Parts: sequence; structure tokens; C-alpha cells
Amino acid sequence: MATLQKQAKHEKIVRYYEEAGMDYKVWSPAFNMHFGYYKWGMNPFKLEPLLDQMNEETYRRLGIGKTRLPMLLDAGCGLATTSRYMARRRPDAFFYGVTITPWQVNFAERLNKEAGLDEQINLLKADYQSLPVAGESFDAAFAIESACYADGADKMELLKEMSRVLRPGGRFVLADGFRKNSKPLPKLLKYIYQKNMDSWALKELADINLFIEAMKAAGFVNIKVEDAAWKVAPSFLHIPFTFLKFYWNRFTGKDKSPMNQQRRNNANAPLWGMLMGLAKPYFTYCIISGEKG
Repeated sequence: MATLQKQAKHEKIVRYYEEAGMDYKVWSPAFNMHFGYYKWGMNPFKLEPLLDQMNEETYRRLGIGKTRLPMLLDAGCGLATTSRYMARRRPDAFFYGVTITPWQVNFAERLNKEAGLDEQINLLKADYQSLPVAGESFDAAFAIESACYADGADKMELLKEMSRVLRPGGRFVLADGFRKNSKPLPKLLKYIYQKNMDSWALKELADINLFIEAMKAAGFVNIKVEDAAWKVAPSFLHIPFTFLKFYWNRFTGKDKSPMNQQRRNNANAPLWGMLMGLAKPYFTYCIISGEKG
């Protein structure tokens, strides 16, 4: 039964990204499939630099500055935009991007080749909770807004697998949305939360407390939790404009691709996410890092 449920979940995620994946270009021409990170002095009205800054913040926390020829895992890589960003920062590094979506593998490979980075970045069609690689294969691993797709409120399967494939001392860094606790949500907020989960083909966000305990149980030490909710807030403000741009392209005929429910969900999901973000007692956005003990 559990295997069938996981298969159904994977099929839902694959269908969502295969049908709505290209629409992320409305959000980011470079296909950064995540929110941005604001630093003092940045222009909050320019979205792409904010998105790249999230890539940079993740890269800095990996702690690979002195590692020769580092091997890095992009867990839930999407179209591998973060790996391409980091590959430009570290020309001596090698990246393995993992996704369960065949379309993402094929399209990302094309983007990597166009960027001249195909020898640095390899793509694997695999479940990041059960990777076809030997233990202690990577110097560091990262997951930007992809850990939310892992199983359970504690994401234990993902964390155990990250611990298995990391070398001792290797760091795991993730940026994602979290529930602050597992208490029942108020009725309206529960409805908004479920709409957001359904729209993005998610089952549940991680509970921040359960997640940290699971990190410890999986063997991670020196765990650092950074509440980045206010750092990502400026990029959230771009959501209404992206929503309007998507439907304007449809109205004017610029976007002639067939419309379906997955594409509508993808366009509407960030709006539900904005409403969740206003419920600060219940939700937050964190950058979490730890190293394998």
C-alpha cells in the first residue's frame, strides 16, 4: 500500500511539472524555481537578482571553499538553475542534479549544454529519498524549495538519505517553507493551506520542530536554523505581477499553449502562498544547514 501511495504521489508531481513547468519562465527567464533573498542595498523591484541571491546564500552555507574538486548534490534540482549558478562560481566543482521528472532531466540537459556546463553537471532521474549512488559520495548537498516534496512532516527519509550519501563533515543546506507546529489550523487557514498544497502537487510542509529532531536523528550536527521570512518577503511581492502577466499573455494570445488545470494551479498557487505567509504564527520560511557528524 505504501509503495502504491508513493507511486501515485510521484505521478502527480511528474504530471504537474511536465504540464506547467515551462510557465516558470514567466516568474524567472532563467528558470529559478524558488523565491528570492533580499540583502540591504538590493533593488527589491528587480526579481532575478533576488532569485540569484538565494542561490548565492545557499552556496555560501555549503562550506566548500577549501575543498578540491568538490562533488555536490542538487536534491530536487528542477531545471538545475541553481547548479548552473554554482558551477559558474566553482568551475572545479561537479554537480549531480536529481529529479523524478523526465521532462526536467531532458530540458535541463539542453540548458546545461547551451551554457557550456554539461561536463560539470550531470542529471539523474531518481528519487532523492532513495538514490542510486554509493554512500559518502558527496562533499555537500542542497535543496531549495524541494525538500517540501519529501515524505512525512519530519522529512526523515530525505534526511537519512542525505546523511548516507554525504561524506563525514559534509554539509546539507536547504531553503524552504515550514509549519511552525503541528497544531490544527483555523478553518479558513486550513482551506488556504490545502489549496496551496494541491496547487503545487504537495502533500504537506515540514513541521520545523519535527524536522530539526529528524536532522539530529539522521546524524547531523552543528545545525543552524535561520528564519528568512522577511528576507524572502520582497520576492513574494512580485507574485501578483507574475499572476497578472501569465493571464495577460493568455488574453493577448502571446501564450498559445493549451490551458489545463495544472497550469492554472501553478499560476494560482503563489497567491495562496502569500496568504499563508501572512499567517506568521503558523508558517515561516527558513534556511537550515547542518553537517554530517
